[in-house]
Amino acid sequence: AAPSAAAAPSAAAPPPRRHSLERAFGVLLSVNFLVFWAVPIFGMGQAYHLGLKHVLRPLYDRLDRSAALRRFAAAYVYNKPAHADFAATAVLTFLSTAVAFGVALRYQLVHGHLPWALHAAYNCAWVGIGGRMMGSAYTFAHKEGHNGVLYQRWVRRTVGNLFENWVGLLYGNVPYNFTTSHNHIHHALDGGKGDTFYCYDLDRSSLSDFMLYQRRIFLHMVGVSSLRYFRLRGMHKQERLLARGCAIFWLAFPLPLLLLTRSPWFLCVVWLQPLCAMSFFLALVNWAFHAFIELDASGRHLPHVNALTILDGQDDNFGEDDHMAHHYENPIAHARSRHDAWRARIMPELKANRASIFKEISIVELGILTLLGQFERIAERHYVDYSGELSTAQVAEMLRRRARTKESTHEEYLAWEAETEAALLASPPPKDD
Repeated sequence: AAPSAAAAPSAAAPPPRRHSLERAFGVLLSVNFLVFWAVPIFGMGQAYHLGLKHVLRPLYDRLDRSAALRRFAAAYVYNKPAHADFAATAVLTFLSTAVAFGVALRYQLVHGHLPWALHAAYNCAWVGIGGRMMGSAYTFAHKEGHNGVLYQRWVRRTVGNLFENWVGLLYGNVPYNFTTSHNHIHHALDGGKGDTFYCYDLDRSSLSDFMLYQRRIFLHMVGVSSLRYFRLRGMHKQERLLARGCAIFWLAFPLPLLLLTRSPWFLCVVWLQPLCAMSFFLALVNWAFHAFIELDASGRHLPHVNALTILDGQDDNFGEDDHMAHHYENPIAHARSRHDAWRARIMPELKANRASIFKEISIVELGILTLLGQFERIAERHYVDYSGELSTAQVAEMLRRRARTKESTHEEYLAWEAETEAALLASPPPKDD
């Protein structure tokens, strides 16, 4: 069906005091991100793209093509030979994280404090050249959560999900978060009502609304909203697993570290700050991946609009830029050729619905441009119009309308949430176990 203008942007009532406090929380997270993380992320990204990639990329390619590494990974680590594609990046990410944390911890234990210069160096190492360490730590946790048999049995029984449940502790990730809430909430609902990442009660081109959104993502990151979702719906298997992850993240990891270092500041640098950074970062990334919405005549989402694809992005990490295929084709696949073949099969639908396909831009850049309302620039440089029927001005207006379209006002959505929870409490569903 052709796109419908059934859902025009909704006019929101003046925000009550609660909304002001939620926006203030978003402002605090944003300021924290700008002060502690913006320079490392921008600086490490520019250092890579403006020069270091010419030195480092050939070295990485040599490691990535190593027949010995790939044979070892396929024989002893991964369940399928195709997943040996991850080996080089996984090794580098793990080693970089371990070395950075080890150096910071040793300095703290020897000298009794962590100087600002080392704090800055740690943040840069945490980000990685070109943002590869933070991006890969998230990517592998994501892929582990989706694929319960990614690793061979001995790895699953001993180490488990290395990045989701171990390395992720230093990247603001509650263990089992992807295995539980990401799979059973976000993908089950595809970003729709009830999702702990839901954003269609907010204007995605509004900085003010983005401040509101950050609280929602923070509650997801710390596990609060997902635990409540599972408990109310009788999904106790997922609730128990995520509760175990919360106990590890909030108690079993930070308390021994605090006792060992006797430094709340050290704990803030290596544990709390990464949580705040990734909360802001994932809010921006999800805001961009689901920035646009088009509803058909019956009010249902057009799936090729509400999740987007970026072609030829400089910062794609094992297919993460194809969020549309991730939601609607196969959440496990990472091969670009498979995604390309899927798009070719559904090309008539992509053309008819003016799908959310973009090119030569990172998801972070797209999120920032959307927030700033730069739809003319997006339309001119980055939107891919498979139909070939729209002018740049028409594309810009379409993107602006889609970014501002809401399913309801924020107040209406909060009321819907309250009513849904009250109904679930009044008539609990049967337990899943």
